Amino acid sequence: VPVPIGPSLPRRDRPEVRERYCRVMLILFKPWTTVADLRSTFGSWTDAFEAFVKICSPNKLFVMKNMQILHECKDSRDDHFVNRR
Repeated sequence: VPVPIGPSLPRRDRPEVRERYCRVMLILFKPWTTVADLRSTFGSWTDAFEAFVKICSPNKLFVMKNMQILHECKDSRDDHFVNRR
């Protein structure tokens, strides 16, 4: 089980970190042994991720979606506490 250490996982809804999001999702969910397995012949991480999503299992897509929902819940929590002040 991979345990991410360091900065938080990127969000898919932020254009400024889209490449990083795609790279991290490929690392976590696509079977690989070398970087070439992850990116293949694609020019960008985004292109490689979009191709992977088309063949990805529904379970993996579900987990990726839930990771995004976790970010959105934290945003709502933070907004709630800001509004309470």
